[in-house]
Amino acid sequence: MSERTLVAIHGNFASARWWTDLINDPPAGWRVVAPDLPGFAGTENNGEVSIPAYAQWLGRWLTEQHIVRPALLGHSLGGAVVMELARQHPERVNALILAASCPLSGLVTPEENYPVLEMMRGNPALLEMSLGALFPAGRPGNFTDLLDDAGRMAPTHYSGNARALSGWSVPPGDLRGLPTLVMGGELDQLVTPDMVRAQAQALGTQAVIADGLGHGFPQEHPARFRAHLEAFLQTLPG
Repeated sequence: MSERTLVAIHGNFASARWWTDLINDPPAGWRVVAPDLPGFAGTENNGEVSIPAYAQWLGRWLTEQHIVRPALLGHSLGGAVVMELARQHPERVNALILAASCPLSGLVTPEENYPVLEMMRGNPALLEMSLGALFPAGRPGNFTDLLDDAGRMAPTHYSGNARALSGWSVPPGDLRGLPTLVMGGELDQLVTPDMVRAQAQALGTQAVIADGLGHGFPQEHPARFRAHLEAFLQTLPG
């Protein structure tokens, strides 16, 4: 059987390096590839800061990489991106894996939090504290790399991505029928377990909640995440 492709999309303040463990030790029968979305980790962003724009970029990237009907894995903001691509072009997607994903109705950031987001641009200590809070069970081994990539995010993205998530939504009916795995972390305070369960219910599936882990659960415990992922991928038709 030929190797199939899983495309992993990172979240806000993140990069392709969030998927280093998964790329190096992929599920059996699959290869994992991960791009940096535009404006993240020092990459250029010449388009608007929006979920549809990121999804359109991802569609072009898949074409350039000659990747046909991959399984799409999206973490946090990346979950909104892969759902948006699936809504725009369902024929291009084999399955969805939503890890601590932005809810179907979007994710609203309170107005009083926007000044804090902007402060993170020039305050490395605040950025480190905020990023570290995503891993309550322990920081990944490459946390220094992840922090470096977060600090190289485009200035437009600090408030821009929060605005993009606040203004985005997708009707669950647009994604029904697509094989979907919905996962979250028990200790996640950004995308709470209740939000994850509601998302799974709307999509007609069951949520998997990772005990003792936070928003960054795929990176906190890569082996546990990969086990759930592999079990799901094995259910997909060849």
